[in-house]
Amino acid sequence: MKILFIANAIFGVNPGLSGGEIRFIEIAKSWAAQGHQIHLMSSRAGKTLCERLNLKIIFHNISDSKKIGRLAFIQRALKSAFFLPDSLKDFDEGIIYSTNEMLFDVMPALRLKLKNRKKIKWAAIVHWLPPFPPWKRKKTAIFNATLFFISERMSVWLSNWFADILLPVSLMTAGQLSAVGADMKKVYPVECGVNYTQIKDIAKGVKEKKYDAVFMKRLQAVKGIFDLIDIWEIVVKAKPDARLLVIGEGIDGEKAKEMAELKKLDKNIEFTGVIYDIEEKITKLAESRLFLLPTYEENWAIVMGEAMVTGIPVIAYGLKELIDVWKDNFILVPVGNKEAFAEKIMELLNRPETLDEIARKPREYVKQYDWNIIAEKELNIILDNGINDQA
Repeated sequence: MKILFIANAIFGVNPGLSGGEIRFIEIAKSWAAQGHQIHLMSSRAGKTLCERLNLKIIFHNISDSKKIGRLAFIQRALKSAFFLPDSLKDFDEGIIYSTNEMLFDVMPALRLKLKNRKKIKWAAIVHWLPPFPPWKRKKTAIFNATLFFISERMSVWLSNWFADILLPVSLMTAGQLSAVGADMKKVYPVECGVNYTQIKDIAKGVKEKKYDAVFMKRLQAVKGIFDLIDIWEIVVKAKPDARLLVIGEGIDGEKAKEMAELKKLDKNIEFTGVIYDIEEKITKLAESRLFLLPTYEENWAIVMGEAMVTGIPVIAYGLKELIDVWKDNFILVPVGNKEAFAEKIMELLNRPETLDEIARKPREYVKQYDWNIIAEKELNIILDNGINDQA
């Protein structure tokens, strides 16, 4: 079967690696192993990302642009709304899988669906819905938040009207779809996962702790990168040799590095960029004592699961979305309370003998989330369900 993944939100020479990208690539790898033909509509950066994560795809190019930033996102959205690669003109049968609920993924899926409603089934992933009114969105300028909200709502409505099936990532996201009037007969909640056995085996071989803490996420204000630096400044005042590892890239990455330098934390914070190799990534996690995630927006946070399997305690802001998924398997701090976050870090670092015990229960909890199991369940949902009134 032909399965086309649409992932037009990937940018840069060294593209960032968010949970959304990890999710669709791991699922695609599992489906490819079952013999399905995997296609990808994306930028050249998307092709690069798949190659680095060992996913073989038939590539359909939307853009060769190497620009990154909010303006680049707007340009990509406009381009994908009106342009389909010539190589997709004959794609008239199979599954279309839009990997994000934004216009740059939804519009191409819609156009392909309308070409052949009877032979194409469109599965639309929905990761997260922003708050209403838009200015309630934290750590985001009002103009950006409003533009994002309008774009996202348009995408959700189009998906609700024309997609065969909506796949919200988590029960809470399914509830958000219900609240905005989605046709719940089309809605099937899905999950995220981890490579449990592989991660555990890699972590087992690491014997030395080199870092006091690690952060791994997109470097963006809403993901807490600036809070993280403020938090670490507090920690360093109490523990001058404290070392923090920051893994990832993003639109606020350069500003974050400048902020660390201005605060004279350049010797205490190490920025690695994106790490694509899973062995290197998990080794870095295992070399750290704590995993930190002061994020303001989340629907699942795959990185938390990876940290749990690695065997290090997770500290994060107490978002209801994270509590819904991870229950009491992480240490929560009131959202935005940087002082409390720093205090919790110091409390745990001062009790190193308890860290393994704290991490034991979360490691067992995350066993239930395995990518192969999740991918198989999801493909069965797509094939067995969904509404196609035009068929």
